[in-house]
Amino acid sequence: MRWISQRKRAIRPFFSNLFGAGAEDGSVPNTFVQRTYSDLDTELGGVHLTPLAGTFGRSSSTSTITPESQKEGGGNGSSSLGNTGIASSETDAAVPTPPAAPLKPGILIVTLHEGKGLSLPTQFLQSLNSQPQNSLSMGGGGFSVAGSARPTSSSSRVPASSYSISGRPQSSASINGFPTNHGRYSSKYLPYAILDFDKNQIFINAVSGTPENPLWAGDNTSYKFDVSRTCDLNCQIYLRNPNASPGAGRNEDIFLGLCRINPRFEEARQFVEDPKSSKKEKEKAAAAFAQQERSLGQSGAEWLELVGGTGSVRIGVEYVENRQRTLKIEDFELLKVVGKGSFGKVMQVMKRDTHRIYALKTIRKAHIISRSEVSHTLAERSVLAQINNPFIVPLKFSFQSPEKLYLVLAFVNGGELFHHLQKEQRFDINRSRFYTAELLCALECLHGFNVIYRDLKPENILLDYTGHIALCDFGLCKLDMKDEDRTNTFCGTPEYLAPELLLSQGYTKTVDWWTLGVLLYEMLTGLPPFYDENTNEMYRKILQDPLHFPGPEIVPQTAKDLLTKLLDRNPSTRLGVNGAAEIKAHPFFHSIDWRKLLQRKYEPTFKPNVVDALDTANFDREFTSEAPTDSLVEGPFLSSTMQQQFAGWSYNRPVAGLGDGGGSVKDPAFGSVTG
Repeated sequence: MRWISQRKRAIRPFFSNLFGAGAEDGSVPNTFVQRTYSDLDTELGGVHLTPLAGTFGRSSSTSTITPESQKEGGGNGSSSLGNTGIASSETDAAVPTPPAAPLKPGILIVTLHEGKGLSLPTQFLQSLNSQPQNSLSMGGGGFSVAGSARPTSSSSRVPASSYSISGRPQSSASINGFPTNHGRYSSKYLPYAILDFDKNQIFINAVSGTPENPLWAGDNTSYKFDVSRTCDLNCQIYLRNPNASPGAGRNEDIFLGLCRINPRFEEARQFVEDPKSSKKEKEKAAAAFAQQERSLGQSGAEWLELVGGTGSVRIGVEYVENRQRTLKIEDFELLKVVGKGSFGKVMQVMKRDTHRIYALKTIRKAHIISRSEVSHTLAERSVLAQINNPFIVPLKFSFQSPEKLYLVLAFVNGGELFHHLQKEQRFDINRSRFYTAELLCALECLHGFNVIYRDLKPENILLDYTGHIALCDFGLCKLDMKDEDRTNTFCGTPEYLAPELLLSQGYTKTVDWWTLGVLLYEMLTGLPPFYDENTNEMYRKILQDPLHFPGPEIVPQTAKDLLTKLLDRNPSTRLGVNGAAEIKAHPFFHSIDWRKLLQRKYEPTFKPNVVDALDTANFDREFTSEAPTDSLVEGPFLSSTMQQQFAGWSYNRPVAGLGDGGGSVKDPAFGSVTG
């Protein structure tokens, strides 16, 4: 993503009418190749990619092509929904809808009390019983959960890069067979919980009890979450694997179950009796009031059944209205620098009142004005304010000063997908399918809001603490694009550019399905399908070369068929032209329950090695070693006309019915500038 790393160098020339028209089938005459590719190096600023790091893999994209001031044209086309074959319930679950919003900004206070009846899956019971001294050993040929999604399989070992649908195990086992010291269990043998609210994740150890009936701190310790949109609170319970492979991190921890809480995002009200009513009428009114209150969501502590395991946990939630209308930089403690860009930097920060960790993106107004990037910056904020999707980095707040713009985002610290792909060279078929499915849901959500993403690549995909993907960097998004609309702006990343974009034919939302195909191909093989160190030659390959695949042990037949249809050079016949549902219906995704995927009920096969929310090990030390400061901006003050461009920037809560996703508030922090 451009705001995390300096590796991506943006180039901003004019790109209108750069290419001539091609044939209808996407092929290009040799005369066209001779005429244009000799000139591309000059037109594109001489952008070339660095040598490959290894047999499988490429260097990070050295350039993101962004338009400077080219006007984007619209056009007419046709789009019709076909028979996708996907179940209507799955389609309904995936159709993005504007999120219901809390009426007022606030803080969600969570307490975790205790669990009861937790148990091991059958596979772990066998390993437990086979070990002496009631110790759990899982070395050698024992069961491994590195790739299991939820403990439903009856096999003795789950491959390290597969996943399965969550569900309750068919049989359960006591988990109290761990060693004790005078009847007390060491904390390493007690379950831990991960609370997840709007991509903010908290790791909580049990303090006492038994593995079967653990005790947490309860009312003695509360955890606060900032509420900027309505979201479920997720609680996942795990048990450490005492015999995990060296360096496995949390990948081999034992999943015990999860529960989902729908909090009440209104402060509790007191029932007021009507003194004129009879006793029976008062009782009836009180019962009706209590039922109405419960329908608004959970408030207080309740026992909740675990899904994907046995037993239950007691969790308390309380919503408190926050009267603070706007934010300022002093509301955050600056912890570390995690990235720099041409317009500003990104810092890890802690919000002082809730102690939650966020990524604070600072942008200098003068820089984006001088480089004609105001529209892209405003587009990024607008997209983030509208979207509420589990696979997209959420915007928590935005505010401004006379010199700067600030975006407060969830701090997703599992590292870029590019980093993990470069490290492992390529992913197996199941892991690639898992990431592709989550990205497909993210892109479908954006398309549902008439947004084209236009810059899908591994560098713009983060992994969160639990291993799910989080799409970020929305600076190149094109807004207000209906299915039939076309745009012409030449932008994106060279390896991922679609043929219709190179040919300047105008493009629609289907350009995102091409990039999804390129990404899937790169995850499976280690390189984009038409990659070349020479950018001009790479463009020629995108337009002309046939699609080659390695053997079926790397790219199975169903994946090959999907890639062939996604990487169709003719956008009018490309898979996805009639919507994401027809991609979901492809046999490659036959094992996926899309509703469960959207509810994050699949356990990722890989979990980043992250200690807690403060961990910055997956960020470049060049940045994290720098002292975090909100640097002063020197130079002349911006005029009121320039400042007016940023009216409506400040955001601290969504409000239903507003076109920008709501949350814009008047910012009294300075003069007549509004936020």
